[in-house]
Amino acid sequence: MKKSDEQPSTVTQLTAAMAALGQYTGENSAEEHSAEAKRLGGMKVYQMFLANALMGLVEGDVLLADSTGVTAEQMQAAHRQALIAAGVADDLGKLLHFLRWRALRVESPLREIAQHTDVGPLPLAAAHVAEALQQILGVCAAGQNLETASPSAMTANLKAAREALTNGLANLDSMLELLAQAEDFFSS
Repeated sequence: MKKSDEQPSTVTQLTAAMAALGQYTGENSAEEHSAEAKRLGGMKVYQMFLANALMGLVEGDVLLADSTGVTAEQMQAAHRQALIAAGVADDLGKLLHFLRWRALRVESPLREIAQHTDVGPLPLAAAHVAEALQQILGVCAAGQNLETASPSAMTANLKAAREALTNGLANLDSMLELLAQAEDFFSS
């Protein structure tokens, strides 16, 4: 279950995996891939789109599988299997970089959600916390290789993390104020 190299899968492999899941109805031909790559801006971009589409399909399956009444230990073991398959489970530096990448993937959609005025301050608070988490994980990852770690970059990242957490707390405080006002309104 572990991919041995660090080369990304080809577009043909990615679309074959999607087809195996019943989620790709194209021809999986060189012509089709070439046309789609041209439309998106190049083969690397197309490959990225396919890999992310496949990940979304698999994450949907994981969401369903994780909610099937297994024990916490079984779920933790299954989650570890994902880290093994990603090739990061047994290398602390790689694992920290991988977790930072995951945090980066959480921040963006939260910021998009926060653009809607009707959602209140909590999605923005969560986006700030996700930003802080990825900054902290970046410092942790950099600290795994002291020969290349830059104390000034680590300091800047920690300051950015502190600012993001401060902003997150300000949004939480706003929500608490709104809830207090609602309680006062409904209790009078």
